[in-house]
Amino acid sequence: MVPSESEGWKEPVPGPSAVWRLLVSGVLCILGILWLQGIPHASLLPDASAASHVHRLTIDDRVASGIVQADAHVRELTSGQIASALAPALANVSCVAGTGSARTVPPDASGTCPPHTVWRGQFSYTGHRLWFQLARGDDPAHLSVHVGGNPASELNHRMVRRLSSGEAAGYLPLLSPFEHAFMRPEQEWVLVHVAAAPGTYPVTYEIRGEIALGQGSFIKAAGVDLPFAAGWPRSPGWLLLLGGFLGLALHLLAMDPWPRVFRFPVTAGVGLRHFGSVLIPNFLYVQGIGVLCALVLVGVGIRTHLWWLSLPGLLGLGLIGLKRPAWWLGALLFGLPFYLHPVPLAPGFALNLIEIGVWGGAGLALLHTWHAPLAAFPARGIQRVGLTLLGLLLVGLFSAVDSAYPALALREWRTVFLAGFVFLLALVAILQHSRHRDQDILLLLVMWMAGAVAISLFGYYAYVEGINVTDVQGVRRVRGLYGSPNNLALYLERTVLVCLALFVFASSWRRRLLWGLALVIQGGAVLLTFSKGALLLGLPAGVLVLLVITLRQAYRWPEARRVLGLLAVAALVGIALLLPFLGTPRFAGLLNVQESFPNLVRLHLWRSGWHMFLDHWLVGAGPDNFLYLYRSFYLAPEVWNEPSLNHPHNLFIDLMSRLGILGVLGGLAFWLVGMRQLYARITEIPSNKAALGFLAAAVAGLCHGQVDASYALPDIMLVWVLLFGLWCFPYPVHPPDPLLN
Repeated sequence: MVPSESEGWKEPVPGPSAVWRLLVSGVLCILGILWLQGIPHASLLPDASAASHVHRLTIDDRVASGIVQADAHVRELTSGQIASALAPALANVSCVAGTGSARTVPPDASGTCPPHTVWRGQFSYTGHRLWFQLARGDDPAHLSVHVGGNPASELNHRMVRRLSSGEAAGYLPLLSPFEHAFMRPEQEWVLVHVAAAPGTYPVTYEIRGEIALGQGSFIKAAGVDLPFAAGWPRSPGWLLLLGGFLGLALHLLAMDPWPRVFRFPVTAGVGLRHFGSVLIPNFLYVQGIGVLCALVLVGVGIRTHLWWLSLPGLLGLGLIGLKRPAWWLGALLFGLPFYLHPVPLAPGFALNLIEIGVWGGAGLALLHTWHAPLAAFPARGIQRVGLTLLGLLLVGLFSAVDSAYPALALREWRTVFLAGFVFLLALVAILQHSRHRDQDILLLLVMWMAGAVAISLFGYYAYVEGINVTDVQGVRRVRGLYGSPNNLALYLERTVLVCLALFVFASSWRRRLLWGLALVIQGGAVLLTFSKGALLLGLPAGVLVLLVITLRQAYRWPEARRVLGLLAVAALVGIALLLPFLGTPRFAGLLNVQESFPNLVRLHLWRSGWHMFLDHWLVGAGPDNFLYLYRSFYLAPEVWNEPSLNHPHNLFIDLMSRLGILGVLGGLAFWLVGMRQLYARITEIPSNKAALGFLAAAVAGLCHGQVDASYALPDIMLVWVLLFGLWCFPYPVHPPDPLLN
């Protein structure tokens, strides 16, 4: 307890060392702010060999339009000059019939080339660095540049294409990095070539696209040796700011006792927890009815956008969570498939469901454990999982602050990596201090399964009504409340495998009937997504894990023969339901890359992601930066009509392109440590059969992740944390409820 003044407590006086720590932390914060505020708005490539800097310095608006003006009367392009697209220096242009053809096509009266032709321009410049002023938009086109007989050095040399003459050249897509027009600059300067030494160099450029092309369609001007200022990297400023804030936080935590201003929240929090404990009854079923009513209020408030319904529902959940915090986390797990719909909290104000759930759960965990008897230190398993996730969190932060689009990167870092880590801390704190850990584990699991059943039932309704579906390749694909059917399949395949394990290892026919019903509902919804990654990779891999480990542990599990029979029946039923759809275009060209456009897109995506990694190999391009770099630098012409893809559809290439080699190491450590802990719980005595379902779900997620997203989504990241965090510490005295054992 915080001592009172009558007991002799006085306001603490910081010592000299504390004053110095406080002063140093404040100076670090000020230096970080000054560094970030002092970044010039224009940037210049520091050296010609750093291809990754080209991307970072030319697409983030630090090279802004309007710094210099183009001249329409320039006849010879020399150092310090800028010629507009209509200037005589750039007037040598022609329309070419197609790639590999020397036949020219006359432009029309307005000087425009017909669609599906190539716009070719030739000029020379005298100087060192060549720049183009580009106007990018939604039109699918790409630029190839040849300088002095070689590819342009500062365009994407890893994505080279062929000029009409058959020679290699620098390559750049002309799509804007931004999908939304209001986010785009009118023009942007892009460094095209840096010569080894100043001189006179001939330039040949070509623009290919599906639209009519004219003088100045994309290239508005060309300049040589422009006077742009050198830009600073952002990471030192962010690291200084982070170090200052950490120093201030540690200074406050080290003060004992805390100053008067901190005493009220502490005493108020303890009193609030006591109030909730007195008001809410101890009966689990009564609490469950209250949670159900609160969830209905929140759901109706979200659907009708009425904050005066959703806010009381959240307050009710919080009040029950004061009594038993597992209910709050269970409600979060129930709502994961609905997280794309924000929760209204006030007129014109709404927040993301996952962030409300994660940070609210952390607050409840703090109140619940405040002044509680000190629990045993978490087991080594949860320490390893937590440390690997913390490493991934720090790599993601460093990558985000030094990315081309730090605001977007920090948003994903906060909603995926930070939210996942905070959820793990809340989960461990609540279960570590729980008086009924086995019941709380069962509660979390049942709420998670209930949310999966709810979104599956909505999927059936949507399929019948034709809403929230995607009709493509001869099938109707349900997507629930997600933007894509694959997102729904990514979520449900994990719950299906956990449910399958609970079904085959149930200890009574009533429980088998319960889990079997949930399994049928979820399995049917996964089938209606027609996700090839889930149906042909994820689910078969998960079932195979269940079969192999059951056979391996047969000497410990006398019921193994019955289990194998149930698994075989489940697999045969799934195959029988899928057979009628194998003749549809969705599955007919599965292995034919040339005729299957989705397969072709993935191949080019993987190559683009690999090239992005090579350009940003240490810490990656940053969270949520793949889409913008892909559209504007790495998009291949063969798949121009699929420019809005925000991940490379492969787990390892995703880690490499997003977080670099450090992210790959951190991600592999996280998954290997988590799966090792799950396997240890399976092989111990008594065996944890629910952990077997969790291991199968983890393997399914990794296998499906080879052709789709696997972790960089808020709901999927929380599921990974749940899979690895729920079974990483020892049980109190007895194993969980037989429903799980």
